[in-house]
Amino acid sequence: MISISDTKVKKAVLLGLFDGVHVGHQSALRALRETGADEKIVYTFRSSEVDTKGHRSFVLSDSEKEEKLLEYGADRVYFADFATVRDTSPEDFVRCTLKEEFGADIVLSGENFRFGKNAAGDSELLKSLCESYGMMSKIVELVHIGGETVSTTRIRSLIEQGEMAEANELLGYKYFFEGRVMHGMSLGREMGIRTVNIPVSGKKVVPKFGVYSSDVTVIPTGEKFKGISNVGVKPTVSDSGEIGLETHILGDVGDLYHVDIKVELKRFYRPERKFSGIEELTATINKDIDKRREED
Repeated sequence: MISISDTKVKKAVLLGLFDGVHVGHQSALRALRETGADEKIVYTFRSSEVDTKGHRSFVLSDSEKEEKLLEYGADRVYFADFATVRDTSPEDFVRCTLKEEFGADIVLSGENFRFGKNAAGDSELLKSLCESYGMMSKIVELVHIGGETVSTTRIRSLIEQGEMAEANELLGYKYFFEGRVMHGMSLGREMGIRTVNIPVSGKKVVPKFGVYSSDVTVIPTGEKFKGISNVGVKPTVSDSGEIGLETHILGDVGDLYHVDIKVELKRFYRPERKFSGIEELTATINKDIDKRREED
């Protein structure tokens, strides 16, 4: 068996879907970095192309996924065309793609990795085929937290239940939405509680409707602020049924209209509900703000 320490590694290729780039994926990316390869490549797919279970919503958009993969150690992210390679045999994938096209010196995958037509190949077959073509290989063990395997399916369920603190622990970062601040109904201004609104992408997992503590980053400047955020349809003041993300930022941030911000959700405070009127709604939001001031 070839050892990484026996040879200079020019190209290392890590295989996987990486929807979420959670702590399990981060472990694989750490193994990729540790190869010391001159070029560290992640070979992946656009999540929507392999959504065979019909989730239609994802923890990260493809652009966010690429950004996270680069952040955690990849030099390059290659999005393969799933329709083109889905019927490739495991041996052809290893020989034609990994050996001939990429010229990989070492190939890495998680221990639950499947590949090839009808997902016929597993990590052990990948290891065997790689070594038969003169490439090193490494299987990265799954990560377990709370006695369960960390998985995107598990994280998606936690987000949908509003269990944001636990979801963030498995992600290794805070679940977030990014977007450009748009004009809302201006009711926050009338209530003396100014808010900013950004759209909720239909491609991302929508958390349980309710109020969350949040952290807000003004993307152009990098400034960070505490916030409280409402995910939902604002039933007290609107009957449109449109899902939105509305955030009150603690601190003087000036005019943010048409500015890109990042809102990271931290802890679930309370479910969204319809109040008797603006006065009751305002009083409840002020209690949320006081609670947020006391948090880290």
